[in-house]
Formats: sequence, C-alpha cells, structure tokens
Amino acid sequence: MARYKLTAGMVKAAKGSIGDGGGLWLMPRGERRYWVFIYQRHGRRREMGLGPLDAVSLADAREKADEARRILHAGQDPFREASFRQIDKRVPLFGDYADAYIKDHSPQWRGGKTEIGWKSSLEVHAKGLRKLPVNEIRRADVVRVIKPIWLTKAETAKKTLERIAAVLELATDMELRTGPNPARMDVKARDKALGTQAAAGQRESMPYSKLPKFFAEIPNTTTGRALRLLILCGNRTGEARFADWSEVDRATKVWTIPAERMKEPREHRIPLTDAAIAALGEPAQGFVFKGARRDKPIGEVAMAKLLAKEIGKYTVHGFRTSFRTWAQDQGYPDELAEPALAHEKRSKITRAYARSDVLERRREMMEAWAAFCEGGPT
Repeated sequence: MARYKLTAGMVKAAKGSIGDGGGLWLMPRGERRYWVFIYQRHGRRREMGLGPLDAVSLADAREKADEARRILHAGQDPFREASFRQIDKRVPLFGDYADAYIKDHSPQWRGGKTEIGWKSSLEVHAKGLRKLPVNEIRRADVVRVIKPIWLTKAETAKKTLERIAAVLELATDMELRTGPNPARMDVKARDKALGTQAAAGQRESMPYSKLPKFFAEIPNTTTGRALRLLILCGNRTGEARFADWSEVDRATKVWTIPAERMKEPREHRIPLTDAAIAALGEPAQGFVFKGARRDKPIGEVAMAKLLAKEIGKYTVHGFRTSFRTWAQDQGYPDELAEPALAHEKRSKITRAYARSDVLERRREMMEAWAAFCEGGPT
C-alpha cells in the first residue's frame, strides 16, 4: 500500500478525514483534528490515537505509524508495545472507567435510585464489555451485550445503551479513544443490528375484568407476593422491588416511600389494606422481597417473568392502567385516583395551597380495589 501521500499543505487545507497510506489517517473531531493509526489484529479493526494535529506533526505521526507497523509485523500489539505509549497512562478497562464514571457523577444524581440503575446497566447488562480497554470497544462488542435484552427488556436495553455511550463519550473527550462512539447509532442502523422493538402500545395492560381470576392464581412465592403488592398499591416495579421494612408502619397501616425512590422526587404515602399487609409477609429487617443474592431484592425482571409464565401477553407496568381504568369506571375522581399512582397533575399554584395527599380518602378506594382483586364486591 502506498504511503506518504500527504503534504504539509494538504494537511493544513483538509476539512474532513484524509489518509497518508498504510493505515495513517487525520480525522476531525469537534474543533480539533487527530492522527489515528488504523489496523487489523486477530480479525478485529482497531484505531490507535497518535495525538492531535496541533501537538503532533505529519513527520511525527509517520514515525509513530512506522513503529506501530514494525510491532505488528513482529506479532505484537502496538497498544502495549509502542514506545510512544509508554509515557501515557495505561488505557483503562471499560469496567474500571464505568465505575469511576458512576463515582464521579453520582453526587449530581437524585437519590440512590439512579445510581442503582447505572450500576445495574454497567455491571450486569454490559458485563461483556468490562474487561475490554475503552479504546478497543467497537460496535460489534456493544451489539453483542445489548442484543440478548433488546427485544425482551426494551427499556432496560435502551438505558444500558445510553449509559455505555455516555462512558465512551467521556473516554473520547479525555483522548483515551478516537473515532465515532459505537454505542451511538441512528434508528436505521440500530434496528438493523438489534432488531425492531415493539411499540409501547403493542404491549397491553390486563383488562381489570380479568384481574380477580389472575390474582387468585398468583403463586405464594416471594416474587408472587411482590406482584400482589404492586397490583394492590398501584406501584411501579422498582417501588415494589425495593420496598424496605423501615418504610412500613403496620400500626397506622401506611407505607411511606421516600422521595429518592420515586420517579418524581416526592414522598409517596400508600394506605395499606389487609390484603397488602398480607402480601408484605412477616416483618423483618431490610428488603421486604429479598432475592437470591445476599442483601439484594428480587431481580429486575422477576415479576415480568412470572407474569409471562402465567399469561405472557401483559406487562407488569400495565397493572397501573388496570387500576386507573377500574377507578374511572367506578366513579372515583381524579383527585383520588391520580395521587394513588403518585401522579401530580395539579398546577404549582394549586399544590401550594392544597398540600394534602388525601391519604384517608384514598384508603376507602384502595380497600374497594383490594376487595375487587380478591374477587369480592366493589
């Protein structure tokens, strides 16, 4: 392959990417341009940054590229053996860099729920990337870890993809990697690589008329009790999963979920019916619904798996719609049904003067809902 195609004038005048031959390229990123050496090793395409144009001349870039070629010819890895890389910090592994990203950003996040979500994404779902250097991650690597959950855990997959992209974006800004972000894809490329997710409207909520029969058939397991509580209280999945005994007052029959665990940063009080208290089980310490792993709650998709096993058509989140439709058909006003779901549709002015969460008025409604779920009269 011909080399040394560029002149100093061509480099100065270039607007886009230009190649010098033999894998040496000058590529734009933002307001700056960088020298990149592109090569194949073990069947994988790699890009090694050689430095920005304002710090590395054409002659210097050629010298570095020549050394990289000699290392490759000897069967070694330029990322590890090149002399010009020895003065640099060792390129971090994705897992270490992701952990550092979470540690640095968590003080800015609202409560602990966001941090838990990031850790779940980058420790569990992106596990296959954790031992790869941040500068060696390619789109194929990202697709490999996202594809298994793309169609079955759509929202989780999207969040994981976004979080991987954020970590890699920071790595690029810190000049630890070059080239496009492999976790940033347009819709067409994403669907081609991962498949087309079903639209939200295609995943149905259970008609409330079918709920009593289903409710009676929920198994009396830890996950089953969590699902019963979620249905009876109109919870989101995370609210039920992370329920903690410190939040439950059995004497007053009130479950108070702190603001940091809510989608909207407001404390949410739930009047507990006898059926909900039964679903909670015997009082203990820590999480109400403990998972198989020590000091962890049941898994993120445990209730969804149970529902899919029993029916397979409906979503766990859809039970909130089931409740809301039932409440509307029974004539309960928005001022009761919306707070039950932790929705806030009042204006800021109205909220400033009407601060009550209508807890006791909601209790009567939730008792009727529980009686309906258990097959009794509404």
